[in-house]
Amino acid sequence: MSLVKKSLAKTANSVPNSTDTKAPTAAVEAVQANTPVTDNEQKEYPFFVAAIESDLAQLKTFSDIADKASYKSEALKRNDYLGYINRYRLSGQNHPNTVLAWVFIWLVDLKRWDAVLGLLPLMVEQKQPLPTVFNTKHWPAFVIDQLYDDANFYLSESKHDGLFEISFVLHRLIKIVKNQNWTGLEVVGGKLYAITAKVDASLHNYGFAAIFAEQALAINDGAGVKGLLKDLQKLLKQSEPEKAADAD
Repeated sequence: MSLVKKSLAKTANSVPNSTDTKAPTAAVEAVQANTPVTDNEQKEYPFFVAAIESDLAQLKTFSDIADKASYKSEALKRNDYLGYINRYRLSGQNHPNTVLAWVFIWLVDLKRWDAVLGLLPLMVEQKQPLPTVFNTKHWPAFVIDQLYDDANFYLSESKHDGLFEISFVLHRLIKIVKNQNWTGLEVVGGKLYAITAKVDASLHNYGFAAIFAEQALAINDGAGVKGLLKDLQKLLKQSEPEKAADAD
């Protein structure tokens, strides 16, 4: 039984047997409790903080990245962190949330991009603080840095499947941050659009690639895609006569 389940069960004066297949989960206990959702979240939070701190301490004992990833994946299920976060969202609560911050970081580490992009607007809207161990204080910048590294790996290895997937993720991220003011974050914003342009160019999506290269340079003139943009513009111009001939 997880630390969270034990703590919540003790609070409810009903400790479920870990061998009982019908033992209630943290999520079930919260739903069954005859109290408002906001009250449940306030009561649960200290237990989930204790659980995440315990897991973080355990992670420090691992040196292998694969072992850390495996532990994070198991901990997400064992302590039902995502169930808690969903209840936090529904509760309407808005406070610096250590559990939310670390679970989001783990989801990025595990490359669970659907979950990451689903939570990113909440992180930004609530201005959730990043743990002090990270240099950035900006959640989109944190996500962009991770995607940038992954995309560069796929580009260097010419991994088509990886590039197709990362292109989809990058496009979704751009939609989420389309109204972002990049003042003071020009390098980060430029990186996002520049790497997206490079990925799309590698997939022969020249129209999108050119648009993103232009946006990268508009944000940061040193984004490193001036040569790419010129090549893309030449390719697009060469294709115009072909399109006109097809139309005839």
